[in-house]
Amino acid sequence: MTQPLPKSNTGDSLKSAYATYLRQLDQQEVSHQSDNLMAFEYQAKARGRQLETLLHLSHFSDYLVLISAPSGAGKTTFIDQFLRAQPAKACIVHLALQEPATAPWVVRQLAQQLPVQLPNQASLEHSIMAIQALAQELKLQKEVLLIVVDDAQWLDEDGLELLANLLPRNAKIDARPHVILCADHSVVERIETPHFAELRQERFYHLVLSPFNQEESAEYLRQRLQRIGINHGLAPIQLLQLHQLAKGNPGYLNMLANKAINKGGFVQQAGLPLLHIGATTLVVVVLVGIWLFNYVSANVLEQRHVEPAPVAIQPVVIEPIATALPPLEPIELSPAPKNVSRQPKVQLKLSPKPAAQVTQPPAKQAVALIPLPVLKAWPTATSNTKQPYSYREVLTLPSDHYSLQVLGARLETTLEAFIVDKNISQPLYAIKLDRGGQPWYMLLVGDYESASKAQSAISSLPIALQNQQPWARPVLKIQQQIRNKFNTSGE
Repeated sequence: MTQPLPKSNTGDSLKSAYATYLRQLDQQEVSHQSDNLMAFEYQAKARGRQLETLLHLSHFSDYLVLISAPSGAGKTTFIDQFLRAQPAKACIVHLALQEPATAPWVVRQLAQQLPVQLPNQASLEHSIMAIQALAQELKLQKEVLLIVVDDAQWLDEDGLELLANLLPRNAKIDARPHVILCADHSVVERIETPHFAELRQERFYHLVLSPFNQEESAEYLRQRLQRIGINHGLAPIQLLQLHQLAKGNPGYLNMLANKAINKGGFVQQAGLPLLHIGATTLVVVVLVGIWLFNYVSANVLEQRHVEPAPVAIQPVVIEPIATALPPLEPIELSPAPKNVSRQPKVQLKLSPKPAAQVTQPPAKQAVALIPLPVLKAWPTATSNTKQPYSYREVLTLPSDHYSLQVLGARLETTLEAFIVDKNISQPLYAIKLDRGGQPWYMLLVGDYESASKAQSAISSLPIALQNQQPWARPVLKIQQQIRNKFNTSGE
């Protein structure tokens, strides 16, 4: 007796139909309508926050950042937005994979696209050392080497090992290439193996790309249809059905909307109520038919092991490319307690005993202190609300600890608005650094003994702070940034 397929296969059938849809888009001729869609822009608020988080990570951390999402979720569009937001002179290598990629192939691509001097037929080890040296040279210039890999599921095991462990292994801890992988969920499973346990513990950040919510899906479809000349409104039942079938993925929304257009399924909200109701009913039937078609296709594929039949659609739409999203907006919390300085009080006492018998202070305190003449050049508080800056407190933290970054902003007023009237129970540290030659204001909370404890503490933060997607940062790295800024900037 034939057993029914599980419900998850419905998603597989949508994925197969979407792959066919993309192949048809690749084969279609460029038209005025497709050019019009290429200029289509849409901004989703949730993805805007995630884009800002990625911008922070790419500049301030040497973490391996993995962006995961299913097919059709708009990963490539998200990466395009991220790359457009980078400074013009940034040192970036962008690899868009379309077939299996090995470690030697990745190294050759990096060497060809980077300003490194290599002899002909250079060995893999020699090439890796040259890339590491470039990362260290850029660090001295307060720049980073950024490697972005789209469709990273095509990396073989050696290629993934190269980007995750081998490239940064022999480099200085503060001069590693910054690597961003964008892939489907299969790479998550590979990273979760014991082989990458140390990576996950010390320098790994996983960002799951948010699907559109129902409101965003509706607005996305309205704006997109207007680009192709469909200006009348869509019935709420249409928008709901399309959102549910597509699961908030913009690629699936494009495909399903295209099918409905070709079948005459979109209704105009003006007109007689009876005609409106009849047209809406027709749309529901059409969309249910689409679902049944995909479900039956999955059964045929399972039983006969044949390639999926092409979806009968007209080549009308092309995946839109959106522009960079807005920066983080401050959120409302309750008043924050005043920071308590953690500066250790050093008391010097004269003693007639020989110098060899004088008790030395603990090593961590001695490392944390910084010469007082430099302190005089540091800003002590923000301009308007006089929120205290926390350079001294950060420098007195144990260098092997971690803190959570909850905010990064270009304007001091954004930092002030975020802090005023907040109720944050964890220690709070506000500092001002530089990013791309411009001021950059950061807010950190908490002092944790390890990266794992810092990550675990995120769930104990207020919900509003959790929504900021805080991430663990090594205290040593922040201390080095503070010393580099105030020891070399001449402020």
